[in-house]
Amino acid sequence: MFDPQKDPFALPNPFRKEEGGPRRPPPGGNPREMTRIYIMALVFVMTVGTMIYMKKVAVPSAKKEKPAGDAVGYSIQGDARQGRPEAGQETPAPDPERRVKKELPLPPLPKDGVVDFKELAAPFQDGRQKPVKETPEFIGLLNVFLTFVTPESISKRVNPEVSVDRAYLAPEKHRGEVLRAYGRLIYIYTERLDVTTPNNMEYVYLGILQEYPKNRTVYFYMAEKPRDPKTGEPIEFKSHLWKGQTIFDDWVEVEGVFLRTYDYPGQKLSEQDPDPLTKSVVLFVKNLKVSHKPQYADHRAGFIFGVAALAVVVVAIVIVAGIMTRKYNTGSLRMKLFSLKRAKGKAPEFPKPSPERQTLGDEIPKPAGAPEPAGGPNAPPPA
Repeated sequence: MFDPQKDPFALPNPFRKEEGGPRRPPPGGNPREMTRIYIMALVFVMTVGTMIYMKKVAVPSAKKEKPAGDAVGYSIQGDARQGRPEAGQETPAPDPERRVKKELPLPPLPKDGVVDFKELAAPFQDGRQKPVKETPEFIGLLNVFLTFVTPESISKRVNPEVSVDRAYLAPEKHRGEVLRAYGRLIYIYTERLDVTTPNNMEYVYLGILQEYPKNRTVYFYMAEKPRDPKTGEPIEFKSHLWKGQTIFDDWVEVEGVFLRTYDYPGQKLSEQDPDPLTKSVVLFVKNLKVSHKPQYADHRAGFIFGVAALAVVVVAIVIVAGIMTRKYNTGSLRMKLFSLKRAKGKAPEFPKPSPERQTLGDEIPKPAGAPEPAGGPNAPPPA
């Protein structure tokens, strides 16, 4: 119940319910409370931003998306290195159970040293059959590369208008063309030769790279171990181990003759794809050099920038709102002094009204001879 004797400065509030306990202090009276609110809001915004970043950027998608257009993915089924010598091995370990080399008739070498790569590549057939080394056309091509082909001559015959992708899409048209392929090196194997060769070669090198930017797989054979063209020393590729497998870190560029296409079973991307194929091309190359990694365009930079900008705006709004709330909830210095005197039981000292600042304006002069209104200040007392 409102009692003016106990609190002469209190005013009745018809909407307030009678409560027996003390009144709740007004909000914003404690600066530490507002500081805690700011910190909690900032932590919340940063947590949400981090979760969005982890969801959209940091966490890779479990499902592999199919490349756009006619580009294809790359995958290897199983460990293709089982039963193979180490990569780049100069002298493979002897195999006592290796079968004896068989005699193979070799095609004649080109006359006058003029090499016709289209004629040499004509016998190779496209399809799902694995490339076979123990054939007359392969050994004949190997003999030509060792006898007549030099790094300078093969570079001069590179056709810049024919890419790996075009060669795959039109193999009959581009078979025998000299191509330049660029991509990430997957692995290099040492492949034994089980046939006789004119120079008694024991093995050749087989490399695999993932072509950029179409992601086609490129198989390439080399008659000699890849060497640095500047120093002449064997190239030492950078690699690291991942789950027991050797992963190459180098990006390479090769130049060689396009022989055929090779499609082999790949990884299933969905149940609606019963017979997925990994599409690749086969080259016989002469030059291999280590190149630079491509600069990828980060399409997620705009999303990251947007999330960061949104977080900054939200934090700014929270801080400004907190400052405004604290300013208007705590009151002015005059009201604080009034509350302090009220708490001590002293009557407030209100300022005296100034005649120059009257809200009703100046007094209107009374006309001469006008009677005094009844009940005015000069009226006589009632009888």
